[in-house]
Amino acid sequence: MPRRLHLPCTELRQLYEAGMGTVALARRYRCSPATVARQLRRCGVALRTGRFEDRICDEAILRRLYLDERRSITQIAALLNVSASTVGNWRRRLGIPRRGRAP
Repeated sequence: MPRRLHLPCTELRQLYEAGMGTVALARRYRCSPATVARQLRRCGVALRTGRFEDRICDEAILRRLYLDERRSITQIAALLNVSASTVGNWRRRLGIPRRGRAP
């Protein structure tokens, strides 16, 4: 039978809001990070999102590079120092249509 774990809300909240992450808390309480995250949500704590901010490319720049200059997604990614999938996500999010293959 799996052990039942009690994670105190006040202590969890204080440690998490002081900057301790779910992985560190999981090590401290000898449980999984998912268990810690679930308990934090039950305690009403808003979880921090990923480490990286959601960066988006300027629409005019992406349109110029992709549609006007007909650069490939891979070329644009190299120019902007991001992955090709990031450029593809930006294109879709900004509503820039796919273009056909170059002749």
